[in-house]
Amino acid sequence: MSVNLEKNREAILAAWKDVVDDKTATDWALFGYEGQTNTLQFVSKGDGGLEELKDELNSGKIMYAFARVRDPKTSLPKCILINWQGEGAPMVRKGTCANHIRDVSNLLKGVHVTINARNDEEVDPDIIIEKVAKSTGSAYTFGQRIDIDRQTTPVGTTYQRTIPKNEINIAERDKFWQKEEEEEKRRIAEERRIKEEKRIQAEKERQQREEAEQLIKMRNFDPRAMFEKNTCAGQMSSRSSSKDSNSISPSVEYIEDNFLNGNEILEYDDLGLRAEALYDYQAADETEISFDPGDIITHIDQIDAGWWQGLGPDGTFGLFPANYVQLLE
Repeated sequence: MSVNLEKNREAILAAWKDVVDDKTATDWALFGYEGQTNTLQFVSKGDGGLEELKDELNSGKIMYAFARVRDPKTSLPKCILINWQGEGAPMVRKGTCANHIRDVSNLLKGVHVTINARNDEEVDPDIIIEKVAKSTGSAYTFGQRIDIDRQTTPVGTTYQRTIPKNEINIAERDKFWQKEEEEEKRRIAEERRIKEEKRIQAEKERQQREEAEQLIKMRNFDPRAMFEKNTCAGQMSSRSSSKDSNSISPSVEYIEDNFLNGNEILEYDDLGLRAEALYDYQAADETEISFDPGDIITHIDQIDAGWWQGLGPDGTFGLFPANYVQLLE
């Protein structure tokens, strides 16, 4: 996307004029983007030279600095443009802004040297001044320039324009940044998808837990009564209360011997209806069973919509909330 130079054009040009005007003390101006947009804005300016400008550059942003320095070879003022791409700036952002430097340099006219920099070492004042000194024409005096102009001869007809290598490099660079941007977008989309799936799964599990807990709180029956009604232990207990203890048959005694602490102990080869525990549950009394997530409950009898009974992992038989388990095929 192209850079927007129109919105803040007046403020940008006003700062630029302060720098190029040798009657003012201002010798640098800094420009950056409005948030994550491509709109260029004026950031700050100063008269403390390159040292002051260096402190204003943000390692996490893309910025442009226009400065006036003194050429050590000719003692003439030179204007430089720093294309700052901080090392901490997002990779996608660097790719998006890669071509903006051309539009910025066309707006901030009078640039003698353009410097690409990513860290503090590359904007060291000594290094910048050295680059200015090595720029075209900087190593000559006025007299030498005149002599060179006089000795200049027309270019012969054999002259052929050579496509600058940097033009090829720009095309390759644009292709590279486009690829980086596409990969970054795919990575961000994948991270968002995984995060959303985890959020949905966590929300689903939370709702299931709340429903199960609410079901336990709202049960409108006596677990002990239901347990006694739907288990052999309860039936034998009610029968024994109506008969003399001496008249209990051997078969009844055998059944009663297979109960421990009021919970039926079953040892059948056929496991019947089975379910896997989804959550931890601790029995409220001796009519219920306890289990941990992943435990298998067998011999399940779906006696109620919200409450079932079955054989727990410790070998006891009792009630448990149906929403705390998942049936196995």
